[in-house]
Amino acid sequence: MNLSGGDFMKITILPKTKPGLWSILLSIAAFILFVVGSVLPSRAGYSGLENIYHNPVHTIITVLILALGIVAPILALIAVIKKKERAILVFLVIPTLLTNLFTTVGVILNVFFAHTFNP
Repeated sequence: MNLSGGDFMKITILPKTKPGLWSILLSIAAFILFVVGSVLPSRAGYSGLENIYHNPVHTIITVLILALGIVAPILALIAVIKKKERAILVFLVIPTLLTNLFTTVGVILNVFFAHTFNP
């Protein structure tokens, strides 16, 4: 085993592959959408499917955030495994997959089954 330095030792900050770059860009877009969705006013007092109907902009932003939050880490995994990406920013995107999956499940449960949890 040669540990004197090779391709596997070249760790950079920014990604060198297209999937790695896209994972970073999608993560940044999800963060920007999160900030925009947090600042926009919404109509309170609705839950479940009524919330989707009365807050369509928030619904679209939330769906986009969840989609980007799942696609970005998957692209990061593809970049690391198949393309041998070694960028630190790409490695930082990967752990967000688990958080985004749990968030997606929580949002789905809240929207479609809110009436069963709140008597």
